[in-house]
Amino acid sequence: MLLGLGLGVFVGLGSPVLPALSGPELLTAGGGSGMAWGDEAPPPGLDILVFVDETGSTNRQFDVYRRALLDRIIPGLKQGDRLRVLPITDDNSLISDFMAEGTLAPKPPFDSLSDNELDYKAKMKALNAKNDAIRQQLLDTMKKKLAKPGKSKYTDLFGAARMASQLFSADKMRPVVVFLSDMQEDRGRFRYNTMTFGKKDLDRVGKAYGFPDLKHVCVYVVGTRSPSIERTRKMIKFWEKYFEKSGADITPDHMVSMLVNWPPPDGCGSPRVTEKKGSWLDRIKKQL
Repeated sequence: MLLGLGLGVFVGLGSPVLPALSGPELLTAGGGSGMAWGDEAPPPGLDILVFVDETGSTNRQFDVYRRALLDRIIPGLKQGDRLRVLPITDDNSLISDFMAEGTLAPKPPFDSLSDNELDYKAKMKALNAKNDAIRQQLLDTMKKKLAKPGKSKYTDLFGAARMASQLFSADKMRPVVVFLSDMQEDRGRFRYNTMTFGKKDLDRVGKAYGFPDLKHVCVYVVGTRSPSIERTRKMIKFWEKYFEKSGADITPDHMVSMLVNWPPPDGCGSPRVTEKKGSWLDRIKKQL
């Protein structure tokens, strides 16, 4: 192992004296839980955008939305994750502020050559306390915001999808959008009562609005419903096709009546903008 480190140093860098390694430091030099030349940057956190339907048709479903946010999404936030919550109203283009917003601090890398383990543990304890406070603040805010169902007359779901595309346009995190809605579009030329939710309606939407750019975005839809089981099935298929045409990462198990399986699997969603990573040689130079 020491020979391997030495060879890495000899490539165009001269021959600095290597520090003596023993115990845990010797183990981390092999790439176990850490790296002797500094840990890799942590994987990107989740950038979670939640749309909450505040229209009158969702009164029966509102507790499902509340439980999804308060019991699953907010408590499930991890280090480096961000949460933003927006309402779905009669015109999402007029929304100018989030119902709630918070970002958890990411886990700092641990360098086994230069960082003191006790100092690092103290730093992590303070970071975890800070993140717990952010989660609690989000919970308190959303409990107040979701105390009563919304009363908006119409539902602008297509506008919400376009807004998601804009908010994720240059995302370096893993983008995830969650629609807490009965998915009954009811605005302008698209009215829930007159839509059949078949290919004809999908083509009409494409001609009227186009499809938003949701490439690499993980999509969940929670609460699709109508008075008819058959109509609900058609609605689920319609929205699944709509998001597929938008390039989103979506599968039938993401179209659910209640949010049970959370957080999203690792393969769902990926950064839309990737940062250039330094080579192993750059990391060694940084240490020297």
